[in-house]
Amino acid sequence: MTDQTNKPDSPDGPTRNKGNIPGNSGRRKEALRVFAIAAENHRRGRMDDALRGYARALSIDPRIPDVYNNMGVALRVQGKLEAAIACYRRSLALRPDNAGVYSNMGNALREIGKLEAAVKSHRRAVELSPKSPEAIYNMGLTLRDLGGNDRALECFEKALDLKDGYVECRWDRALSLLMNGDLERGFEEYEWRWKLDRGAPRNYDEPLWDGSELNGTTILLHHEQGFGDTIQFARYVPMVAARGGRVVVECQPELTTLLRTIDGADQIIARGTPPPAFDTYAPLMSLARIFKTTPKTIPADAPYLKAPETHGVHLPVTAAKKLKVGICWAGKPTHKNDRNRSCPFHHFIDIMGLANIAYFSLQVGSGTRDLQNRACDALAIDMGSRCEDFSDTAAVIDQLDLVVTVDTSVAHLAGALGKPVWILLAFIADWRWTTKGNTSPWYPSATLYRQKAIGDWDDVFATVRKDLQKLAATYRPKPKTTATG
Repeated sequence: MTDQTNKPDSPDGPTRNKGNIPGNSGRRKEALRVFAIAAENHRRGRMDDALRGYARALSIDPRIPDVYNNMGVALRVQGKLEAAIACYRRSLALRPDNAGVYSNMGNALREIGKLEAAVKSHRRAVELSPKSPEAIYNMGLTLRDLGGNDRALECFEKALDLKDGYVECRWDRALSLLMNGDLERGFEEYEWRWKLDRGAPRNYDEPLWDGSELNGTTILLHHEQGFGDTIQFARYVPMVAARGGRVVVECQPELTTLLRTIDGADQIIARGTPPPAFDTYAPLMSLARIFKTTPKTIPADAPYLKAPETHGVHLPVTAAKKLKVGICWAGKPTHKNDRNRSCPFHHFIDIMGLANIAYFSLQVGSGTRDLQNRACDALAIDMGSRCEDFSDTAAVIDQLDLVVTVDTSVAHLAGALGKPVWILLAFIADWRWTTKGNTSPWYPSATLYRQKAIGDWDDVFATVRKDLQKLAATYRPKPKTTATG
């Protein structure tokens, strides 16, 4: 989302669009001087100082719409969305034809989930400023949230016609293309991630790999995003090795032991460890582009990761004759879409009463407290707290019959291990799950359960409950095949 701020032309000069602002009194000049200082603090990221300055400017002269707008932008940065919306409404009361403020208000409304109101606000912004790429882009984001991915793409294309180098828009166009299954175009656009403020590329002297034969040279493949992304794109390691080089894979420390089980990796190193000498390199998530991946050519053979042959995390023998189901209900709280992709724990409680099923929590982090806080620690055994890294989690999953999880790294791990996994998805899921269907070309063992309406987990769990009952009724234990120690 792109917010628009305003600034005075000079400390003593008028604000932009001054037509509806009465007077240029001494108080007005002082208010504008304070506003200019606050706007500079805002530009430098000093939001608390900026907000204090905006408030002081308004205490001197409460009739300056740009101050209310900037205050709203700063409040949204701090997550104070309702207050931000109130500021935008104040600004529009003073200047009702300001497209930028309508667009900003639409962004805040979108963030609190009032999508219909957000679209209305964005449409008004586009009506007022039909040549504003920011307004068109912001409307596209909200249309996508409402399930209109094709309409969103149309907005992104229009915005890029007006501003071709619009980095955020190029990035979101990539995501929408990938959501539609247009992988070749989508992964080409995905390279725009390096131009985002949060996505600085690695600065190595060695050249980026272009997919050519390696002829005995060494290539470094490095991770760049979350655990799930590393697990998903590790599938390309054997394809890289087939080009005839020595493959070094850098990953998060929690994944090093697990990734040592993948074919084609000559060396696995943890992030922060100096790599050995190498001749070329590639980010893991660029490999899909390098190999010109299409939905039909995704390397989907599973398992491509394996549980350790010896481990110390064992399921209780009392569960041997029951359907053994691992559950995970929450992703990383800092993920930007966690409020949508994570699921309230009480939905899992509703299925814990089903007969002939033993539940095992794969949850890690703060979510593990839900078991005890909701008195469910006897209904679902906490295995996540016993896992020190992903190889331990893989060992637990290997002993299960099924994993039921929201969209988190556990879903990717189960899929990479070839374990049956039911993945519970928000109304607008991450790009890799596309927009429809109950299967995934990335993970053949996965079944996707999608929300039919925004935030509606009840319908999802009604189907999950029914399917679990059927599975438990016909369950027959399989002989153990994995060695433990």
